[in-house]
Amino acid sequence: RRQKIKNTPDTRFEMASLTKPFTAGAILKLQEQGKLKTSDRIDKYIGPLQPPKDLATIHHLALHQAGLSVRGTELPGYTREDFLQGVRTTPAESKPGDKYRYTNLGYSVLAAIIEIASGTPYNDYLRQAILFPAGLREAYFRDETVPGLALGYQKPPDDPEPWSRSAPLAFGSHGPGGMMISVPDLHMAFKGLRSGKVLSRESVEIMFHPWPEEGYGWHVKKDADGRRLIEKSGGHAAYASHLFHYPDDQVTIIWATNSLHKRFRADLNRRLCEAALAVTVPK
Repeated sequence: RRQKIKNTPDTRFEMASLTKPFTAGAILKLQEQGKLKTSDRIDKYIGPLQPPKDLATIHHLALHQAGLSVRGTELPGYTREDFLQGVRTTPAESKPGDKYRYTNLGYSVLAAIIEIASGTPYNDYLRQAILFPAGLREAYFRDETVPGLALGYQKPPDDPEPWSRSAPLAFGSHGPGGMMISVPDLHMAFKGLRSGKVLSRESVEIMFHPWPEEGYGWHVKKDADGRRLIEKSGGHAAYASHLFHYPDDQVTIIWATNSLHKRFRADLNRRLCEAALAVTVPK
């Protein structure tokens, strides 16, 4: 803002939790490659776990049903092993499969499993196995130098204050968030996931199955008018984003912002869908 740099289609944003579907896509790609099965218990990859955690599977992680930690638990290990040691020792919240609770921790464990099963750093595997095959020429992550990145702001638009990260990134930041791409690139990557260009038809069906709550990174449901809807939102310290896809209407809506002034989010989501589909969306 202070340097009057314009937001363009090439501007990159921190997509936050909109990274999760691509983490899930990497898991499904590894399953296609025979390097894991989503039915595998996670202790096969991350080491022994005490009951009931020893029953947790990769599928439980993808559906936010693993119950690995009590709400509010922070696992700040800066290395993968330090992080996984915290996963092993922190008390469980629930028996795997018993309940849904949205967590970032589960997708950080998926990132660790991706690295262990592939023998490749998480960022590199996502680029090579998912993002580049979808057609992207470049893709970046939170711990990298990102050209064309929108500077994030924490204050309302009339008095913005640039946001800066004050501490080193913990391993737990990998997996649930951290992808830095433009809105057109996010659209291209999403189309790649759905088209079969990146994943097999079987994997696509798993990813976009209407799981009861949320699964493999997406909410797949029907809106108030009965339209099929695939959606996911992202939110970070100074960024926010949302993707809506209405498959029956062949309409995709994506927006991203570099301001923490989030009071507009619900209204923006409603009005964009109304404008694109000529429907009334409940507040």
